[in-house]
Amino acid sequence: MASFRTGHAGFTLLELIVVMALIGLTAGFAMPQLGGFLAADQMKSDVRKLIGLIHQTANLARREQEPYLLTYRPDEHRFVAEPEEKRDQESTEQSGKLLSLPVAESVVVGEFWSWYGGVQDRDERRIRFSREGYIEPTILYLGREDGREMSLILSPFLGTIRVEENHVVPDATIFAH
Repeated sequence: MASFRTGHAGFTLLELIVVMALIGLTAGFAMPQLGGFLAADQMKSDVRKLIGLIHQTANLARREQEPYLLTYRPDEHRFVAEPEEKRDQESTEQSGKLLSLPVAESVVVGEFWSWYGGVQDRDERRIRFSREGYIEPTILYLGREDGREMSLILSPFLGTIRVEENHVVPDATIFAH
């Protein structure tokens, strides 16, 4: 004869279904916000990687004692750093001097603004590094389709890059920090 112990109660099927429905409902409300969070996180991740690529390019220009260009290639959706005087492209890639950074599809690379050149044409977005690794004061604009923007403010001599979470209007004081 089977005996039932008292004090050891389990969950009924109805209780489990209600809990699962509440979890599903909560997840349904959280998913759109989580998607926006992940896209923003992807943009921040790409910004961090781009900052690293800028520093690597400056170091490479100093080490090689030759000017470099960091160019955004919209057709490939990536940044490429290469010597300003392009040698044979294939030999440059094989020698390891070609640094590259793909940008996530969710990130929109906007215009570049430079101190001496102003707003750069969408097809000619590039940053020039001198043989000493210096750049002219430059602002890069990145964004997402939902309207969020980030500005990277590149200072020439300090080697610092500031990131602002909005569209920065260029003026003389922006590079003084």
